[in-house]
Parts: sequence; structure tokens; C-alpha cells
Amino acid sequence: MKEHTALVTGSTSGIGLAIARELAREGYRIVLTGRRNALLKDVVEDFRRQGYDTKGLVADLVKPGEAEQLFAETLDWTGGHLDLLVNNAGTWQQSAVEDITREDFRSLMSLNLEAPFILSGLAMKTMKRQRKGTIVNISSVAGLEAWAQTALYSASKFGLRALTQSLLAEGAPFGVKAFAVCPGYVATPMTAGARVSPGDMIQPEDVARIVLTHLSLSPATVLKDVVISRLGAED
Repeated sequence: MKEHTALVTGSTSGIGLAIARELAREGYRIVLTGRRNALLKDVVEDFRRQGYDTKGLVADLVKPGEAEQLFAETLDWTGGHLDLLVNNAGTWQQSAVEDITREDFRSLMSLNLEAPFILSGLAMKTMKRQRKGTIVNISSVAGLEAWAQTALYSASKFGLRALTQSLLAEGAPFGVKAFAVCPGYVATPMTAGARVSPGDMIQPEDVARIVLTHLSLSPATVLKDVVISRLGAED
């Protein structure tokens, strides 16, 4: 039987790193990715010191062709098998609609939505052939509701949920699952400076445990939009 394998994007910090750690503890072979080579190298070395089977691949998913190259290199390392894709890499921009430029739109959407589309399509081909696999998309409560100055970010996260729903419908006949995780404020570098203190935020490890819980469910059971909220808060 093949070992479980996973590709986690944006896995050098925050939610992606927490998910990768939990998967490694469960015995997964992990492909870690990030834009910064030095940081990625440090994370990979840390994983390997703990005895985890890990590969680091530098990828800037904003650039054309990088997602395809990342997936091809992942399959080279895993022997053509992939059990889990976690589309976690993303960025944030807070702007009024009238201040959003075409370049702003293209840059954010290419990372938050286009790259997950490309990677999910490639993963679906592999997983359908295997007749099993899971795709996890890290969305947000901003993918459920939009507020002033969140139009661009929310549009990407709403879109990610739509992608997830289609993936689930298309993958179900082949035993392939897909689900979206929609957290509120999570204590990560992206939320530094937010109005909520890190101690009052959702922790990255909480999101990771939700993902692991889904993976432990029976083949006939799937979670859909998993909303993770802060205690006593709506966001």
C-alpha cells in the first residue's frame, strides 16, 4: 500500500505550516511550498530533524506556469500518487472598490483563486484515476459575507467556495472529496495589526485539527463549508 502523500501550498508559516505539521505527525509524506527559498529550507530542515519525510519546492504561484510546474515536481517525488491537496496560499488586500486597480485584481486573484483552480484541476485528474483523494480549500468567513473594503478579497474567497462545490460534485462518483474551511481571524502573519489580539484569535492548529478530522471520516461522509468562529464573535 502506498504511503499517504500531501501537497500543502503556503506551508512555511501560519495555517499551511500547522496543517503540514499535523499531517506529518500522522505519517504523511509532505510537499511544502513557499516563495522564500531560505524560509522554506529552514522549515524543511526542521521537519526532517523530526524524522518527517518532506520535500520543499519553491513556487511563486502568482507567476504563469508555476502551479503546473509545482504539481509536476510533486508527482515526480510521490511517484505519481497524491492523496491530499491543500490550497492554502493566499494574500489579503483591504481597499475600497473604486481604489482597486486592474493590477491589484489580477495579482490577488492569481494567487487566491487562479492557482487553486489550476492545482485542483491537476489533482482531480490524478485522484479520479486513483478513485480516491481529498482537496481542501482554505477560504474565510469573508467568503460567506463581504464588508466595506473587502470586495476583492471576499470575491476570491467566495470563488474558492464555488470551486469547492463543483469539485465535490465532480469528484464524488470517483470517491474524491472536496471541502472548504472558512475561519474568522486566525493568528497568522497575515492578521498582524488586526483589531483583534492574537490571543483572542483562532489558532492555526485549530484549523489543522479540523482538516485532520475530515480525513478521519468514512469514505461516504464529507464536510462542506466548515465555518470556524471565535468564541463570542461573528467574525
